[in-house]
Amino acid sequence: MVVTLNSFGKIRPLSLCLFLFIAMTVFPSASYAEWAEWILDTSLSSRYSDNINYIFASEEKRGDFVTSPSISLGRYYQLGEYTRLRLTADVSSDIFALYHKLDSILAGPSFVLVQKLGLGHEIPWISLNGSASYLAVSDSNRDSMIYTVGINAGGYISERIDLQAGYQYTARRGKNLDAAEEGASGRVFDLNSQRISFIANFLATPSLVITPGYSYNTGDFVSSACKDYVNEIKYSSKANILDDAYEEPMWTYKMHGHSHQLLFGASYALTGHLSLNAGYSYVLGYASGWKYYENIEKFAIMYSF
Repeated sequence: MVVTLNSFGKIRPLSLCLFLFIAMTVFPSASYAEWAEWILDTSLSSRYSDNINYIFASEEKRGDFVTSPSISLGRYYQLGEYTRLRLTADVSSDIFALYHKLDSILAGPSFVLVQKLGLGHEIPWISLNGSASYLAVSDSNRDSMIYTVGINAGGYISERIDLQAGYQYTARRGKNLDAAEEGASGRVFDLNSQRISFIANFLATPSLVITPGYSYNTGDFVSSACKDYVNEIKYSSKANILDDAYEEPMWTYKMHGHSHQLLFGASYALTGHLSLNAGYSYVLGYASGWKYYENIEKFAIMYSF
């Protein structure tokens, strides 16, 4: 495993905040009688993407398997009869089978504030969520702070079907790197994006949930290409750097575009806390007249306490 203890050292600017946050959630004051219950969510997932460098030219695509362990620890806080706050400290990692310079650790606090619109399991709800995390990557050029804020709403339309819709804004703030060409920006990993998503959950059997979904993404994204394509993309990129994260000289650049993502997932409950999950996503992106395709297959084991 290439994500070493040195990678954890990169999280020092956030370590004190994480310690105070965990202390607050795990050891609340006795006056906080409304703390409802503990949260312990863990997962181990594996996915394969056939275009991890997200390039429009099919012959330049790089594919890889990614293993992703994650854990969230926190508590719920009951603010009112229909209002609940979830506070967690979250840590996750991406471990690549081939491109180890992309191995990473993401850590930080998050919250979800849920407001139900009445009493009962079938009553609609609305939620506000946000997070602030530090991303430490084996290729330190990619180290970044990542901030998210979003709003979601959902409700049951029958005993077996519930629908959800959401909006999320993500801001990533990276380093000011040396640009690949004179006069260009090197802030490749300063990214702003927005996502609108729609999903449906179908309870096929008491243990099996089927989840189709769609999301529309717009904003900045990062792509990497070999030198043969530099002349085609250099005038359209918003920032660019020379990069060897894919173990060969490449041109990594920032573009502005949009994409459509179709997904299909299934979750099978083994127990009340443990489930097996599988999914497939197809991504079609557009930027400066080019099309970007990506296929993602994912399998996960999840435990929630």
